[in-house]
Amino acid sequence: MKLLNWIAVGLSAFALWGCVDTVPRTSSITGNVLDLDGQPVRDATVRAGGLTTQTSANGAYSFNSLPNGQVEVVAEIFKNGQQFRGRTNVLNFENDKNGSVSIVVVPTNQSATLTGIVRDRDGFMLEGASVFVYNGSGASHRAFTNLNGRFTIRDLAAGYTYAVSASGQGYRSDQTTFQLNTNETRNLDFILDNPGLPTLDPPQNIGVTSLVSHPDATRAVGKNEAIENVMRLFDGKDRKFISRSRDVRTDINVEVELFWDEQIFPDQFGYGIYRAASATGALSGVDFYFEPLAPYYVDGGLNPFSTYSYALTTISTLYPDFQNQTESSLSSRIVVDTLGLLNVNDVPLTGPITFSWQGGSGADNYVVFVFDEFPSIGVDSLWNNANNRTVGLSQVYNGPSLQAGRTYYYLVLGLANGDESRTISQIGTFIP
Repeated sequence: MKLLNWIAVGLSAFALWGCVDTVPRTSSITGNVLDLDGQPVRDATVRAGGLTTQTSANGAYSFNSLPNGQVEVVAEIFKNGQQFRGRTNVLNFENDKNGSVSIVVVPTNQSATLTGIVRDRDGFMLEGASVFVYNGSGASHRAFTNLNGRFTIRDLAAGYTYAVSASGQGYRSDQTTFQLNTNETRNLDFILDNPGLPTLDPPQNIGVTSLVSHPDATRAVGKNEAIENVMRLFDGKDRKFISRSRDVRTDINVEVELFWDEQIFPDQFGYGIYRAASATGALSGVDFYFEPLAPYYVDGGLNPFSTYSYALTTISTLYPDFQNQTESSLSSRIVVDTLGLLNVNDVPLTGPITFSWQGGSGADNYVVFVFDEFPSIGVDSLWNNANNRTVGLSQVYNGPSLQAGRTYYYLVLGLANGDESRTISQIGTFIP
């Protein structure tokens, strides 16, 4: 049996940032609980290190003062007569803050289990290796091998195609794909080869959007799901709502989503996330993103009416040894501006149905979405003006006929900078 030197990895992780500044870190973790569609789960119970908390309206949770070492994080919720559960593992170090701990919950009556052993090429069982299992739903399930090199990952959803990667510092990862049947326990063993020093390219084709929304404290149950639904309808694709916030604001939600071309190779260890509070200022390391299978990152707890720029690096498994060869150069820098809050006014009770909103958010064009039921995930809009946006502060409804006395819902999406900068209003209601 060989023990991987994870302690050295944890203590040296922020050496990743070279000569740039680092951010203060504390012994805590933050993350989100997601469903299989990658959407946030509110009011889930999350347990870690003997502590318990509940997720917020955007599925977020946090823990402080967790024990050092390997800690299992378990999320559960009972919803619509069915129990959902998910879990992952983190490695905590003193004075460390882990901001990448998201959990996917699945129906317990449709779950399965993956087990196996991780060895090196000489047949030695590896203690402390990481096994990541990912199906594209927004977060990996992660487990560590025990002193016999064995791992177990429970609460995986049956019927999905998973990518799995067994890896460790100083080893080339072993990767495969698989599917599980309901209640199945599958055994997969992995052999980690000696690492190489491949030429590392930084992430390519980086994209970015910013989103401003009203704080969780002002949201009713389900409102964050409505916001996610509107963004899905507007973009025509799922958003990966995975907050990596290091600071939490109670007056406003400001986040930046980064995404790039997927790159998965045996020597990959993760990504370095760099940020500057201006378009051209000095970049500082904000996270070592140990998530080799996911090509996106969400940075939260930011400020409105601000300019940020980001650059990324690719990290290989021999880091921090041979540092000049195990971290790529910085990617091209990408710049994004954040907007301010967008507030809608009440719809007049007389005259044509007219939606209006307050100025000052920084948006320069607007899309109104109208729904005939609460605009949660999967509910299509009854009408929107995405193909004929307004540049003013009001929009007259010109969609299908509405039923008198019925309650309808609407949101306004404000946009700027080629749709990269976004702000979304609170949910309004009206009765024609």
